[in-house]
Amino acid sequence: MKHLKIVLCLLITGGSLFLSPTLTVAQPSTSLRLSTTGVKTTEELLNKVCNFLKERSTFTVEIDITYDNILQSGEKVQYSAYQKVLVNKPNQLRSDYVGDQRNTSFYYDGKNFTLFNPNLNLYGTKPAPSNLDEAVNNIEEKYGITIPMSNLFVSDPCNAIKSEIQESLYLGSSLVNRESTYHILLVGETRNIQLWISQQEPFVPLKAIITYKDLPESPQYTAMFSNWDFKPEIGSDTFTFSPSEDTFQIEFLPSDKGN
Repeated sequence: MKHLKIVLCLLITGGSLFLSPTLTVAQPSTSLRLSTTGVKTTEELLNKVCNFLKERSTFTVEIDITYDNILQSGEKVQYSAYQKVLVNKPNQLRSDYVGDQRNTSFYYDGKNFTLFNPNLNLYGTKPAPSNLDEAVNNIEEKYGITIPMSNLFVSDPCNAIKSEIQESLYLGSSLVNRESTYHILLVGETRNIQLWISQQEPFVPLKAIITYKDLPESPQYTAMFSNWDFKPEIGSDTFTFSPSEDTFQIEFLPSDKGN
């Protein structure tokens, strides 16, 4: 393995999902349909989603992503990406991301994390905390690396969002890829989140849009979830990066947060 020290900062960017609710049903007439499945409020619906994911220790999901970018000219443009995530709580995560602006693979095995750029054959590895919750926060704080949709994969998906939601609205039944879903809106101070949730158990998100209200032009981040698998077959080497002979190890730049 060649070893070359190159200072390079590799970023994984993206929206973190979920806020916490002060919940109301926006359209009482449509709430009757919710009650037929035992769910009467948006709070109950959101809790069902969060509790279900909280109880799943191992799963995989695929995410098709689009996100807005504001050019210096002020024009809004859109980029796309595809992400596959493999989760094995409490201390393993793999995220493979292929997009218009970057291609990266993230490995976390409970001891170290690695960020690999297959286009450049460059990777960086650093020690990481022993559980996924601490690792997600630590890696973001120290290195400025955020795993897209990471709030879905930690031990308590709702915990990170409870302080943000000011209002929660049920918008009705909406189609996602020709499938009927529950459509809710979570209103926060700086961002709104729309969620489309499956109407059949398990209640999982099938689509999410995050609108950043405090940024110019209010850009949006859209995630389409598919192929949720809660009994995946995952190889033992999935979460540990093994460099090939033609890859180069690099160092991360420190995060500029707080500067």
